[in-house]
Amino acid sequence: MKTVKKALAILDSFTRYVQSQGVTEIASKLSMPKSTIHALLSTLREEGYIIYDPKAKKYSLGFKPLELAGRIRSNHDLRDFSLPIMQELSKTCEEDVALNILVEGRRVCIALVESRYFVRQFVPIGKALPLHCSAAGKVLMAYLPRTEIDVIIKRHGLPRFTPNTMTDKEKFMIELENVRRSGYAESREEYGKDAAALAFPIFTGRGDGVACLSIQSTVNRLTKKTRKMFIKEGLRTSEKISALLPEAVV
Repeated sequence: MKTVKKALAILDSFTRYVQSQGVTEIASKLSMPKSTIHALLSTLREEGYIIYDPKAKKYSLGFKPLELAGRIRSNHDLRDFSLPIMQELSKTCEEDVALNILVEGRRVCIALVESRYFVRQFVPIGKALPLHCSAAGKVLMAYLPRTEIDVIIKRHGLPRFTPNTMTDKEKFMIELENVRRSGYAESREEYGKDAAALAFPIFTGRGDGVACLSIQSTVNRLTKKTRKMFIKEGLRTSEKISALLPEAVV
């Protein structure tokens, strides 16, 4: 963790007015040994965060920070034009509607429209949640290459949270295949008591799955009748948002 903080301090040392620096300058500014600065700069350079001018013997920021900023902008754009459409869905279904993306093998909600109900399944914005035990997580995983799915499962496992949590990999892979076939996912008390949800994929113009909508309900409100209506409206809404996306976002 200390190494990460030192690397971030180096990045922060570049400003609008100090766009290039040498090892000695950075070491003096941050009160660190030149050997430490040089090692960290080498790593940052390899990853694209720093570039080096051999003639001036100076370092400056690379294009990686700009790429990361672009991802944030894309997420904001996705959220901004999705929110009015999500509000329509929430009003129709009278349930919370969440917009979710995949971040480091986790599900993260980036926008939420709340319903009028006092008893609700709260989805925290910005919090990383496991994928295998939610409708949203299953949708986000279903459209990944098999190799990426395997990496996520190897890294995070399939831990049990309730008696309904799916922990068998073979059964879980069949579940993801069913999601791809039907175009939506469902969960009922797989992560928490009384929680039920339906989720629907959002695709770019070239067919890449980049996000999903989830209708957050309860086991009592997600009945046979409401489920049919939620699926119809959820699919319609996710297709509407997908139609607005360019070929590459997020």
